[in-house]
Amino acid sequence: MSKIVFDDTRNGVVKTTRKVWVPNGGQLGVYGRNTRSKSLISAFYLRFRVYRDDGKDVTNQFWRPSMTTRDYFLREGEKVNKRVVNRSGKGHYYYIRAECQLRVGHPYLHRCHGVFAVSSWY
Repeated sequence: MSKIVFDDTRNGVVKTTRKVWVPNGGQLGVYGRNTRSKSLISAFYLRFRVYRDDGKDVTNQFWRPSMTTRDYFLREGEKVNKRVVNRSGKGHYYYIRAECQLRVGHPYLHRCHGVFAVSSWY
């Protein structure tokens, strides 16, 4: 398992998990949670993608994209927690890339809080 934490992280900071190996037939687990409470004066999202070692974006197996931007993100209080089977025909390394993204508010007054983890089950 590899984990990244956003703890009072400023706008624009990008973090990446280490890569985890998932053999063909094994399961890839993705967990993410935006632990920031909802606010009337600001909105911080955790934008993220799940990648395979060959560059393929597999995020759509875990989360739905935004209807307007086609981006993947967790709003305040949202979480993703899902496992999928690697049926690619061979083993791959997988990792998560996430970014603290201010949508509304002042970047110096408010920050991101959350966590992402990628794990292998076989």
